[in-house]
Amino acid sequence: MQNVGWKQASFLKHIGFKSNHNSIDLTKIAIVGIFLMFLIFNMSVSLTGTGDDGILFAGPLLKDFNGNFFSFLSSRYSHWSSRIIIEFFTLLSVQHNFFWRVINTLSLTAMSVIPAYLFNFKKKPALLMISTSLVLMIPISMFSETGWIATTTNYSWVLSAFLGFLMITLKKDHKISLVAWALSLILVAYAGNLEQMCIVLIIVIPIIAYYFYGQKWWLLAPHYLTVLGNLALIYFCKGNKLRFVKEVSNRFPDFTSLTLFRKIELGYSSSLKSLFFDGHILFLVLGIVLFIALSKSHNVFILFVGSVPLISFLIFNLFSGILNNKLKIIDTVLGSFNKYGTSFKLSHPTTWITDFVMLFITACIVVALICILKTDSIQLFSVLLMLFLAFITRLILGFSPTVWASGERTSIFMYYAICVTSLTVLEKRGASLALQGIIMAMGAFCYLSWL
Repeated sequence: MQNVGWKQASFLKHIGFKSNHNSIDLTKIAIVGIFLMFLIFNMSVSLTGTGDDGILFAGPLLKDFNGNFFSFLSSRYSHWSSRIIIEFFTLLSVQHNFFWRVINTLSLTAMSVIPAYLFNFKKKPALLMISTSLVLMIPISMFSETGWIATTTNYSWVLSAFLGFLMITLKKDHKISLVAWALSLILVAYAGNLEQMCIVLIIVIPIIAYYFYGQKWWLLAPHYLTVLGNLALIYFCKGNKLRFVKEVSNRFPDFTSLTLFRKIELGYSSSLKSLFFDGHILFLVLGIVLFIALSKSHNVFILFVGSVPLISFLIFNLFSGILNNKLKIIDTVLGSFNKYGTSFKLSHPTTWITDFVMLFITACIVVALICILKTDSIQLFSVLLMLFLAFITRLILGFSPTVWASGERTSIFMYYAICVTSLTVLEKRGASLALQGIIMAMGAFCYLSWL
């Protein structure tokens, strides 16, 4: 596919702007615009202490601990959670709302802007607008589910800290200032304090050290030791163990009786059900992007693979009510989910259908990405690794009795990976002005729904 949208014909250029050495830097203008847009939104958020913001943090901090952060965090570590680094900033935010509004603005801006630099995308102004639109399509519950402050400090801020770490450490010349290096260490300490991201960092840091730093791997040794420190903090936390027992009793009484296979299947099916069958707009966008990117192929197999994600969204989400009587597989798939994942039983092959449907859709997405990104092996590897690690962050919830109680917020890393994947495909194969406009319009609609 020709780069119709990116070859001297970006959306911004068509409305009268030019980007060259003698004109205004549109990239910087775009970034400032994105920051201001998120600042306006964050200033409009009503922080009334709803959810965990007030119940678990602001209220107990003042009533039980006289505003003493360290006494509060010590008690939390002993009785409930190892996330003492994250929760320090949660406490700071519930006491100083303006601090949260500014940092949350930076967090959302980082999520929108950093991918364009990590992948060294060209035509950045238009891509930044599209990237922002995709971020705005992430379900708002992933930012506000248990209260704006508690949810963002535990999830989206962790994601932004991870992105900031990558932005600093993946510089081509590896010439990092002492201040930037120290900042990256702080970001790793914060991100790694969340159990899901700790696992990601344990995998990612050695890969970066080996492939990008070589003999200078030792520059990332302090980061890895910091992550291992967080792992020890999590593992030896008495509060985590007490919390696990309480959560089993309150939310999933027979959880400890589940086999290892059942827990893996529970994580697998609950993760992909959310992505494939819950009607989220980001999966629709990914399906459209993959379909358009491969639509001009003369290979029937590639055309089929590229159409599967879009068709599956239409069948299981948009037209499921209309087609339910005609396609029994719809009722079979959607009706097989339960508290334990799916009705999968090894001794009954007919119960395997749902798991194989999800595996088939996943395989088609992977093959489609290979067909699209095969000319750039590093980019392909990066995207596939990102998707794999993002999926793992949700899969491991199958080992927690709160797999269902945790809600949508635990899926933010997986959905963000879908955003970046869609953006990468659009940059690689180009996008028509119509498609650019549609995605930006969808993003604008989502932004208005946030306000």
